Amino acid sequence: MECDVAVLGGGPGGYTAAIRAAQLGAKTVCIEREAELGGTCLRIGCIPTKAWVQTAFSIKEAEHTFAKLGVQVGEPSSTSPPPTTGRRRSSTR
Repeated sequence: MECDVAVLGGGPGGYTAAIRAAQLGAKTVCIEREAELGGTCLRIGCIPTKAWVQTAFSIKEAEHTFAKLGVQVGEPSSTSPPPTTGRRRSSTR
């Protein structure tokens, strides 16, 4: 395959660089070893963790506010794994 720009890694910087290079007219490829683009930050690291923290804050705030109104909220539960369980495994490639 012939290309003008080869971007290694489909993380937040990589896929945006590939998109921009293509927008500027370069024949571009983005090379990523994982099945999905986005990198650790987008898929299993920073962003999912921030979502969990915001959810926990909202639940705590609801408990406090509802208690003032005489409403009791039950113990939170989840069917989703915590964000750290999806971290990258050792690779044998």
